[in-house]
Amino acid sequence: MTETDNLSIAHIEHLVERAAFHARDGDESLKEFFLAEAKILSMVMDGPDGLFQMRYHRYISDSFGVVFELDHCDPELMFGGV
Repeated sequence: MTETDNLSIAHIEHLVERAAFHARDGDESLKEFFLAEAKILSMVMDGPDGLFQMRYHRYISDSFGVVFELDHCDPELMFGGV
């Protein structure tokens, strides 16, 4: 497996965990959103072109993206705020 495959699988797992969280919280629309994102990513991974895309949802993130920015140290993302 490539590093991209590992990242993709980890992201799918994260999306499913977020869907479960919102299901427990009673937010059906966010649950469906996260499950749809997981399904799209899994279809892309299975597709013939090998294309990998990952959206960055600052507004849905528990930390509004701060954790992501700190983990990745991208100066274009750092503390962009909302």
